Amino acid sequence: MRIYKTQQEVESDIKDGLLKVDDDVKIECNININASIICWNLDCMNLNCGNLDCRDLNCGNLNCGDLNCGNLNCWNLDCRDLNCRNLDCRDLNCMDLDCRNLSYYAVAFAYESFKCKSIEGRRNNSKHFCLDSEVKITGGK
Repeated sequence: MRIYKTQQEVESDIKDGLLKVDDDVKIECNININASIICWNLDCMNLNCGNLDCRDLNCGNLNCGDLNCGNLNCWNLDCRDLNCRNLDCRDLNCMDLDCRNLSYYAVAFAYESFKCKSIEGRRNNSKHFCLDSEVKITGGK
């Protein structure tokens, strides 16, 4: 596992706009980088980055351009394009959402497209919607 304790440590491993780690990554500080990240499993508190591609993501606050991962567990998520298998988050805001199973607390919305196989709001009166098109629930797991 690669552990980053400072922004400077992260920046020193970025090559040509890419932080690529062929291992698990734990970030123990707030990170704001203009780079893409590729890793196996990522555990962090606050992350602001360009594109993120990982197998499993556990994050407090995430703001990124494109997110592609297997399992995502996040407190607050704000991204442009989201594609993942299983998504569990408290607050979700993105431009395009495409995932297999979506579980959220209060509100999940997308601006342009919203597609998933299953969706579950965990709070009474929870809402999910898409501003520019219909939410497409394809069924199955």
